[in-house]
Amino acid sequence: MTNIIQYTEDLNKMKWDDFNFNAFQVNTLPPLKDPDHYNNCFVFRDSLLEAIEKHSGKEVFKLLLISPDNISSTKFYTIAFLEGKFILTAEIENTNLFSTWFSTLNRNKNNTKKLSSTIYSFGKNLFSSQPASNFKEKYSYKNTGALIADFIPNQFIAEKLAKEKADFLGNFIQLDAKIDFTKVKQHFETLLTEKELEIIPPKNNETIYTEFEQEAGFPFPAIIKNFLSLHNGVKNTAFMGAENILKEWKEWKAIYDDWTQEELLDTYSTNQGKTLLMYTTPYWIPFFDLQNGNFLAFDFAPNTKGIPGQIIRYGADQEIGYIHATSLIDFLEKLMDNEDEIIN
Repeated sequence: MTNIIQYTEDLNKMKWDDFNFNAFQVNTLPPLKDPDHYNNCFVFRDSLLEAIEKHSGKEVFKLLLISPDNISSTKFYTIAFLEGKFILTAEIENTNLFSTWFSTLNRNKNNTKKLSSTIYSFGKNLFSSQPASNFKEKYSYKNTGALIADFIPNQFIAEKLAKEKADFLGNFIQLDAKIDFTKVKQHFETLLTEKELEIIPPKNNETIYTEFEQEAGFPFPAIIKNFLSLHNGVKNTAFMGAENILKEWKEWKAIYDDWTQEELLDTYSTNQGKTLLMYTTPYWIPFFDLQNGNFLAFDFAPNTKGIPGQIIRYGADQEIGYIHATSLIDFLEKLMDNEDEIIN
């Protein structure tokens, strides 16, 4: 009986005896030199992830470590979610080195040497834990599949999550935003003259636009194409050229793809119904770099009271997007009165 199985939607019906917890030894832990070092928990996590990847030959998306309480269980168990939608189950041999590392981790976490059963969740950017008693009804080595199903990583249900997000955004997408480009050109040239700014000359960006369309599934918006026909960035300002627009958009698209619709949505914030209550969407296209992971962007999926092509503020320091200007024209007019905002 193998200890690696293929994920199915019937996972939550499986019991403890349906899984094979073969014992294996973690040989990736280094000697513990400083028990009080703040980084020990991450060294422990990364060593376990490395050990499972070596053992399975597959990338680990998420790893669960279930510690014993020495009453109902005296063994360490691990459950790993692997690339290809495989699940590995195993017992970890409690060697002296492993015991030393775990005892240090447990003591630092609880400020006590008392051992209680805990479920740790590890990933390349994940470290969390909770008492196994949180799952009293599902755990107890019986409804094991239901327990595992509670921790399914997004990669395992990517198609479902993508559909949920697409269904939500579908009601708001408006790519055919219109604007008076003659007025945009006039305002932009006036801004350059009044602020004594120098553009980076525009160039042919068709390769970039093609790459965007392949990644996004929709054409690069005409409003931004036309604006980039006037420049490819403005020296010493926050205006971005086509290359940086694509780069930053792709990074935010990766966040959008990784998060669930529930994680992206923030129902506690308000913004007068003009922008969606979301952390990011692929229909927000950054063009003005506010630094430290914050941007102004064209919004092509406005909320019910918003306008397609409106300018929004979003980024690392904000939970949702906020309206900044009703249009590119409005934005350029505001820049003429606010010299500090334009400087990079």
